[in-house]
Amino acid sequence: MLTTYTTGLASQPAARQYGDIRTNLTQSLLAQNPGLKVIDAQVKRDDARLSSIGKMALALDGFRSVAAGLTGGKLDMLASASGSALTAKLSASSATPGKFSVDVQQLAQGQKLQTRPVADKDAALGSGGASTITVETGSGANAKKTTVRLDPGDNSLEGIAKAMREAGLDAEVTKQGDGYALSLEGETGAANGMKISVAGDQVLAGMFGYQPGKEGGMQEVAAAQDARVVVDGKSVTSATNALTDAIPGLTLTLKETGKSEVEVRSDPAAIASNVKDFVKAFNELNTQLGKLESGDSRSDTTLLRMKSQINGIVNSSALRDLAGFGITQKDGALVLDEDKLKASIAADPARANKVFSDKGGLAERLVAQVDKQIGSTGTLGVEAASVLRERDRMLDQRDKVIDTVSRQAALMAQQYQMAGTGGGLLFGGGLGRPMSLFDYMA
Repeated sequence: MLTTYTTGLASQPAARQYGDIRTNLTQSLLAQNPGLKVIDAQVKRDDARLSSIGKMALALDGFRSVAAGLTGGKLDMLASASGSALTAKLSASSATPGKFSVDVQQLAQGQKLQTRPVADKDAALGSGGASTITVETGSGANAKKTTVRLDPGDNSLEGIAKAMREAGLDAEVTKQGDGYALSLEGETGAANGMKISVAGDQVLAGMFGYQPGKEGGMQEVAAAQDARVVVDGKSVTSATNALTDAIPGLTLTLKETGKSEVEVRSDPAAIASNVKDFVKAFNELNTQLGKLESGDSRSDTTLLRMKSQINGIVNSSALRDLAGFGITQKDGALVLDEDKLKASIAADPARANKVFSDKGGLAERLVAQVDKQIGSTGTLGVEAASVLRERDRMLDQRDKVIDTVSRQAALMAQQYQMAGTGGGLLFGGGLGRPMSLFDYMA
């Protein structure tokens, strides 16, 4: 409270008096600023929309990877991998029968940085004034910048970790010996090493600043690195542990280092298995999208439109065709009768390819619809870019408000300090009893 800083001021050094008064005034003025509250509410809504859009895109991409593996008239294709180093699945029509020797030599990992331990994870760090932590990764077209704004009161280790998570970073506080440290983990890939700068509180700058190859507040405990595999003697690297270009038409998901033999073959028994995987993937997509309804009209309108477009493809003539393979629909989900599916495939396997896998089949139409949604030029990509622009505009306004309030607080603190010598006009200036800060803010 403000009264805390008006008690015993005379016993404090002048610089300490000024700093304490200015910090307290800044916090109070920011807390009372109505414009800032409006901006923060809008930024919070934008963050929620971006999170929702990201989850939609992730769910759609997972379904697309399954559906794409059924295109190209190859419903009888099967991919398998020996050992525990990786898993393999069909992801595009370019897959062809063959055997491939794969040696997983290194997994992709993200850089991990860690602060020096502090005794209390909930204790305030620094002055408590508004500060900004900026985390930069990558370069050129792949450059990414994440800004974490710390409001007054966010300056404990736990508070800073929470603010980082809300900004989309992977941050957590862990026990380290007798104290606690904040760990920050970046995205996988050698190009995604982090640089961290701090504007505002110099104590936080000393704790969280990080520049590669230089002494800083945070220490590197794990380096960013690419995955590295050798496929039939050819070296392949990837920023993630999901490789889509190591073997045409396959996605290899790396689990650990070691060797594996990957086989792609034609097997009539794979038709029923692939159809079953398709039904499972569609139902998982339907469930995930259902969980994303948030009550925000703009986000939910996008979600409902997208679900309607996807279900429209299934509900068209495809649904009548699916019934012949023991697939019906209930409450938006597909219901599979496996016995009827196997019997239908045995009677006419070519029919299954026509319905699911051939050109113009269900899998191809669904993949095309998903492609219209995700990606930089897709519906979700365009909407995300629009929300980001609006969010950045609001954050710029927020910075201007904070800067104005901080300047006002500095002036008021200076005037209060000068009042003791009779030189300040704001708090009395010799015109009778000087006003206290409590009087002024009351």
